[in-house]
Amino acid sequence: MDEMTVGVAMGFSVLLIAALFVIGHYRREHLRQRMIRAMHGHRLYDFTRPRH
Repeated sequence: MDEMTVGVAMGFSVLLIAALFVIGHYRREHLRQRMIRAMHGHRLYDFTRPRH
């Protein structure tokens, strides 16, 4: 029973660490997309062209 508890605890901790890595990756990617959009800016000809 003790080995099973240790195994479950180790499995849970590995899944928790993996979830933290996935969350961190998603947040970095979202921040990168926002920075790219902000760097693009608005030029004068963007406002003069009709939108499709």
